Amino acid sequence: MLVNKLFYNIAKFGVRKLAQNPELRAKTVSIVKDQVVPQAKAEWERAKPRLQQAKGTVVGAAKDLAGVAREHDPRADPKKFLSEASRRLRDRVKR
Repeated sequence: MLVNKLFYNIAKFGVRKLAQNPELRAKTVSIVKDQVVPQAKAEWERAKPRLQQAKGTVVGAAKDLAGVAREHDPRADPKKFLSEASRRLRDRVKR
């Protein structure tokens, strides 16, 4: 906890100095605009396909679980529900 407070205070000091120095502020804006933003956009584009794939996997798994819940009421027979749900999720991973 003490280390977090130390880093917080260092960051707060740095930001305060940055805000007071127009030359340093302009250089920071330039670096962010020229380096940070383009790199962040490139990484986002690179991550998009994997995020879409993960979204599809999650949606499919949720549909599988909903199907299992329709077939085996989790309140009436939780063992059967869990065993069938885990089987379907394992099968999904194998595909």
